[in-house]
Amino acid sequence: MNQTILPHELPGALDRAAEGIKVLSLDCFDTLLWRDCHAPSDVFAGLEAVSVGQRVRAETQARKLKAAQRKGNEVTLAEIYAQAMPGAPAEKRDAAITQELTVEAQTCFAFAPTVELMREARARGITIIIVSDTYLDARQLLKLIEDAAGKEVAGLIDRVFASSEAGLSKSQGLLAKAIKAMKVRAGDVLHIGDNFRADFESARALGIPALHLAQFSEPARSRMRLERASGQMIGDTQNAVSGLMPHRALLAAEEPQVSDKAEALGLSVLGPVFHAFDQWLRQEADALAAKSGGRVHWLFMLRDGHLPQLVHAAGGEAASTARVEISRFTAIAADLTTREAYDRQWMLEATLNPPTLARQMLLDESEIASIVGDPKSDRAKKQASQRLHEELRKGQRHKLTRKRSRERAERLIAHIRQSVDPGPGDVLMLVDLGYNGSAQDRIDALLANEFDCQVAGRYLLLREMAASGLDKKGLIDARHFDPQLLEALCANVAVLEQLATCAIGSAIDYTAQGEPIRTQNSLKGAQSAVRERVQNGAVRYARAAARPPVIRSQSPNCERSLREAASATLMRFMFLPEAQELEVIKSFEHDVNLGSERMVALFDQAHAKRGMRRRGLFYMKGSERMFLPAELEADDIHTRLSLLVHKRFGLGLSYTDGGAHSIGLPAIVMSDHDGVRTHVDAQRTHEGFLAARVPVPKGSKAVALVVGSVFEWFELAEISISPIASLKGETHGNKGGRRVTAHYDGSHEHAPGLIECTDPGATLVAFVPPQIDESTAHMIEFVLRPLRMRSLPAEASQPNETPTAIKDAAA
Repeated sequence: MNQTILPHELPGALDRAAEGIKVLSLDCFDTLLWRDCHAPSDVFAGLEAVSVGQRVRAETQARKLKAAQRKGNEVTLAEIYAQAMPGAPAEKRDAAITQELTVEAQTCFAFAPTVELMREARARGITIIIVSDTYLDARQLLKLIEDAAGKEVAGLIDRVFASSEAGLSKSQGLLAKAIKAMKVRAGDVLHIGDNFRADFESARALGIPALHLAQFSEPARSRMRLERASGQMIGDTQNAVSGLMPHRALLAAEEPQVSDKAEALGLSVLGPVFHAFDQWLRQEADALAAKSGGRVHWLFMLRDGHLPQLVHAAGGEAASTARVEISRFTAIAADLTTREAYDRQWMLEATLNPPTLARQMLLDESEIASIVGDPKSDRAKKQASQRLHEELRKGQRHKLTRKRSRERAERLIAHIRQSVDPGPGDVLMLVDLGYNGSAQDRIDALLANEFDCQVAGRYLLLREMAASGLDKKGLIDARHFDPQLLEALCANVAVLEQLATCAIGSAIDYTAQGEPIRTQNSLKGAQSAVRERVQNGAVRYARAAARPPVIRSQSPNCERSLREAASATLMRFMFLPEAQELEVIKSFEHDVNLGSERMVALFDQAHAKRGMRRRGLFYMKGSERMFLPAELEADDIHTRLSLLVHKRFGLGLSYTDGGAHSIGLPAIVMSDHDGVRTHVDAQRTHEGFLAARVPVPKGSKAVALVVGSVFEWFELAEISISPIASLKGETHGNKGGRRVTAHYDGSHEHAPGLIECTDPGATLVAFVPPQIDESTAHMIEFVLRPLRMRSLPAEASQPNETPTAIKDAAA
């Protein structure tokens, strides 16, 4: 008989046993009874009389005391609370015990495949016993099963054996005692449990046929530990059960049956998130209908509303639902009907690429060619911007754009009317991922006035940049989470958008009949195919969630648990993605979606190594790539957690905050006529590397770093020249710096990058490229790793004052 059984295989377990089984012996927790939370101690957060720490310590103390008395180490709940509340009267301890059992019952449920196995055993006339290592006695445990899973499930059990009553754990003899009490031979029993040592090895040692229930694979366990850690970073709800993971049971049953990595990503990550979103949307739709007295029309805003709509359909579609193609571009285009909206749009977006801004201001292609052209160089773009801004200031242009905008609005209304037929007093519920509700800002009044209805925006993640006063809510929003968390999640939403979208171009207009006119879909076919497989996994989760492997009598934590689990799952995926997940999306690109076809890679792990050595985590400043935490996946957990903490709490740290651990180095800035001596700090970055940044004044020809004064041996990673403003992420183009040639004086290169300083005056000379734009302040960056330091007086290697230009840029 195979030693391991997977959760979904439990109903057929008896068929894997030998003929003649008379007793089915089951472990209780994580075999029959499962919890909604990550760990048993998470339940203690919902206790009123004691804290989590007090409850955990009390159990440890009670077991120590029992062992010291030579009575084993199995304890009862009463003995635990005697240690937790030593000065409390008996009635207060009894009340605390009752409350713990109540909270446990609210958190626990019966795992449906296990119950199916029990029903099959009953049908075959097989006796069912529960054998559990627990501080509950048999009466308490059976009552807990009944309160959590119902009388029918509890009624399937013939007898309960608890270690707290027997004074023995399963590995110490509880199983043997149970066999003796049932008056059967070891070979007549089949025991199943999740603990390999306590359930499988202990049973086999007695000759009992046994199966080890493998609840989760090790990768799944790791993912859930990181989800729990992410949830703790978010912050647990006070005085309530913590670490809620309502998706544990469903994933335990479904995940082992999925072999495709893309589908597994959708099942394990997007599934819990979008199912939670859909359940919340259904509650919101009911509330809107009750308040308005009208009909609620679900409008899934494509393209990002594609996956929410698929998940919704998988769970049973609402009476009035439609997929509508309203992009930011078409929403803005329909809103330029007033002078205020017109001026605000172009003035706030004046730095956009001129052709992009021109299209958004509704110039046609012939006008764009005439006024803007197709500028390539920075200088040409600047001149094109000036011509466009002059044009946009003209009264005639304003009138023409307002006219075109009104026409756009009429066509957008036709598009909505083609999809749904709202009556007066109805509600148009706009469904989208988020994250500011910008499209709703532009079309809310238009839709409300045209259809005489209410408009409500409902988003997965909502972080409004201004208090719009509109009816907007998010599953994850400021009602439940702090602004720093919302900012951290919004920073990485591009990966979610690319996994939720569909393979169509972005809407840029509509026909008179309301048919969408789209840009060409610029995403690669391979990316769309992978995304579809990921979405299949999310839909699989939604279908399974309609028939969850859960049997329970109560669920008071439902709405909160779905929200908290979704936020923790998102946080984990966005900041601590796993290698197999990134393998799925490694070639994904992201389109900007504002009338532009420009594509940006989600992440580039090859770039991260160089970037980390140059600037540590600050290399991410100003990057156009949209899923930067993914670039650190191969790094150690400490680095990844540092980024998570920095972003989650918005710490606002700078390059210079680690200056106390920098190394001072002499430097010489050379021109045609002389050399100016200065000192710079070589600041620690990553993997033991240092970065020494030397400002390059106008007319400079070279910069020499006197490395021999401090190092005997060092490793040189690179020398590059960059605008000083790149420290703030304020430059465009190549932010990785432009490599420059170097010359060694007083040193010897034994291997590529491996340098021995043969002289204390050894210098590393970098030559300034002649083509740099001297209107922009630049710096030379030396990236090196000390291998052997030169013996120096204590004051010789102390940090020096950071050059003012670099200090100002790094602030």
